Amino acid sequence: MSRLGRLADASLDDLTRELQTRVALGNLDTPAMLVDLDGTVLDTNDEVGSFGFRRNDLRGRPLWAGDSWTETDAAATVSPLIERAANGELASRTIEAGRDQPRPLRLDITPLRGVDGDVALLLAELHRLSDRVETAALMAETNERLAAAEDIFRAVAEYTSDLVCLHTADGTYTYVSPSVRRLLDRDPKALIGTHPVDLAHAKTREALVAGLRDASRRGAAPITFRHRLEHRNGSYRWFETAVTPIRDATGRVRQLQSSSRDITRQQEKEQSLIKQAFHDELTGLANKALLLDRMIQSFAISQRTTEASAVLFIDLDGFKTINDTLGHHVGDVALAHVAERLKAIVRPGDTLARLGGDEFVILCAGTDGARGASIVARRLLDAFLEPFVLEGHEVRLGASIGIATSNGDDDPESVIERADTAMYEAKHRGKGQYAIHDEVDQRIEVYRSDTAAALERAITEGELRLHYQPELDLDTGEIVGFEALVRWQAPDGSLISPGEFIPLAEETGLIVELGRWVIAEACRQAALWRVHRSPDQEPIRIWVNLSAHQLSDPDLVAFVERSVADAGITTDEICMEITESALIDHADSATQQLDQLRRLGISLGIDDFGTGYSQFAYLNRLPLDVLKIDRSFVDDLGKDENAAVIVSALIELAHALGMIVIAEGVETKEQLNVLEQLDCDQALGFYFSEPREAMAFEHTLSRAEVVDV
Repeated sequence: MSRLGRLADASLDDLTRELQTRVALGNLDTPAMLVDLDGTVLDTNDEVGSFGFRRNDLRGRPLWAGDSWTETDAAATVSPLIERAANGELASRTIEAGRDQPRPLRLDITPLRGVDGDVALLLAELHRLSDRVETAALMAETNERLAAAEDIFRAVAEYTSDLVCLHTADGTYTYVSPSVRRLLDRDPKALIGTHPVDLAHAKTREALVAGLRDASRRGAAPITFRHRLEHRNGSYRWFETAVTPIRDATGRVRQLQSSSRDITRQQEKEQSLIKQAFHDELTGLANKALLLDRMIQSFAISQRTTEASAVLFIDLDGFKTINDTLGHHVGDVALAHVAERLKAIVRPGDTLARLGGDEFVILCAGTDGARGASIVARRLLDAFLEPFVLEGHEVRLGASIGIATSNGDDDPESVIERADTAMYEAKHRGKGQYAIHDEVDQRIEVYRSDTAAALERAITEGELRLHYQPELDLDTGEIVGFEALVRWQAPDGSLISPGEFIPLAEETGLIVELGRWVIAEACRQAALWRVHRSPDQEPIRIWVNLSAHQLSDPDLVAFVERSVADAGITTDEICMEITESALIDHADSATQQLDQLRRLGISLGIDDFGTGYSQFAYLNRLPLDVLKIDRSFVDDLGKDENAAVIVSALIELAHALGMIVIAEGVETKEQLNVLEQLDCDQALGFYFSEPREAMAFEHTLSRAEVVDV
């Protein structure tokens, strides 16, 4: 490899030092010293001896500390020159120096720049002075040093991977490094005499022009900016460019030096991360973080004007039916279609966001309050009149909309909550409607109170139902258990979704009483199913969800023991599961209660694992028998390799701890195949069966298979 080839592979500091030592010292016929930015002498040439200096006396010491300086305050004289040169200026001063016979000398300190435009080293030179020094001669010598530095710059630039250029003071190219062929597929010689703005993207042209202008007007510090330049194929590449002015002895900008690094991949990654941070992955809409940011901006404008901001909270009517009957994949397709339909309705400047599930929010900036928001709401409701075609199925979806307004003096979260409250009022009125928070605030509280009373009555008067979803052993295809899911059948015969009454039950404390009903009913059903199993078959297990509030119930264990005894079943026929977040939030009480249930012989499981805090230490500390993998991980099996890696790790972890693994939400044969390959034990989901009433499974319990797994 050539000498310059080896230098091209070196670091910037090493490269600069090698070149400067070789060129600046070896080829100079004046006493010269290579100095770092702190003023320490790194090396000298032989010529310093002609002035009475000793090389060993100078090396490794501050420039002003050598024995050859006269007895003056050398530090006060020389150190300001070092500082000026380190900041990129040419520095000169007449001094007295010499070991035996001090004489007047001119000390010139020249900044030496690296490829990145920053000052890397300093070159200090000593010149004999006659009685009169001609300014023109000084200028000529200075320009010679600049020319030498430019030669060094060009030598370095020939071997760098970045785009390194020299420009006139107005930015016109005078030198372009060969790397432009690789970066932009352009001939470096053809660019000489052109201006970078000719290649600049329209949206970053202003940044480029401003950067070159500022570099020619300001001091010696580099000006850094980002911009895009056109590749020969018509695409644009992102660059981060540092521009440094090179000045002559009078301070006039002689030329500009630029170094541009290709950051296209970095920029694309940054944009991707920004999009992920502020947009919903499924629909591409704004997420809550971006919505809150836009609300803050909108509210600030509202405070300065008379225009209000309005928030419309949209919850889909009938979405759960799609998930339950057609599966979560079709549900995702429905959400994407809804997003497209809503985007066609919102005004330019409004923000449409998805908060999660089937909840959407629209921020209408600059409205005349509830009146303007009501017009938007009516247009949104009209958009749902036309059915949706989803994977060959024609389905109808509706929407309930809540509206809240603000003049800018509200917390964004509180406005969303008010709109959410109004949305529930719209559902209470019969769905497919909108409600304005200010008009219904008091009615909402009455509604919640009435609903809580109705739920309490439903528990005691037999309006609750349990639906069951089977769990299959993936080795045998046999039904080994069921997950019990509570439903509320209203007096008019309609089923009320758990999503509507479970949160209310949690809030009011009714969840403990409701949970006891579920436990007792599950035990009763287990006893009824026993007659359908042959003596050589394992008993069917029914899984019941425990809420965090139930774990705080001191009578929980006694109630479970009594329910099992009253039903005449064994404790291995009823199992309890709790969500990961509830375990973390109530770790102390959970550990105590679960230990007691385990001593009764109740099998215990952790539900939706991987969606909460994921503190794996709890798997080892708690008396758990089963780990249920959340459907969000199962959804991507067969489509995303990372999903399989995560699921595989969870299965291996559970097996290492002696736990059985059940995968939730299996909807396709492809997902099932991956789970079998990963040695998953059991699974449930729409691929096998949707949740149904108990009688629907009586004829299957005596058979070994429900589906061919």
